[in-house]
Amino acid sequence: MFKRFMISLSLLLMIGGSVELFAKDYNKRYARFAAGLNIDFDQLDPFLKHVSHSILDSGLSDQEINQIVAKVRKMNKNNETKKIGTFEVMYLEKPANIKIEVEVHVKDGNKEVVIYMFSTQELVDVLDEELLKTEEDVE
Repeated sequence: MFKRFMISLSLLLMIGGSVELFAKDYNKRYARFAAGLNIDFDQLDPFLKHVSHSILDSGLSDQEINQIVAKVRKMNKNNETKKIGTFEVMYLEKPANIKIEVEVHVKDGNKEVVIYMFSTQELVDVLDEELLKTEEDVE
């Protein structure tokens, strides 16, 4: 009886420790850090192309950019929010994922887009710097 208890306890501790290690590694790589930018709809396509070619080793393809723009074009309700998708990119010669969510604000026929880009903290920090530059250029 004591032997079964010790074996069960050992297995429980090993499984619990493995789950904890896996969770820490998962959170380290895929934690929800985000960079965000508020731009006019017309600036969305050039902005995505700029980010893809200036920051990322291998960024969003033209087809992916066209899909993003097409989905945002169809969003016409004020304060409408949509998860656009998760895209595989290369950053510093390593694969990374960027999850894109968009919120649209429609006022007097003008469409403003708030784009959120979720990824690892390292990539989000770089994206955030680039977003700030873009925001300054727009103003």
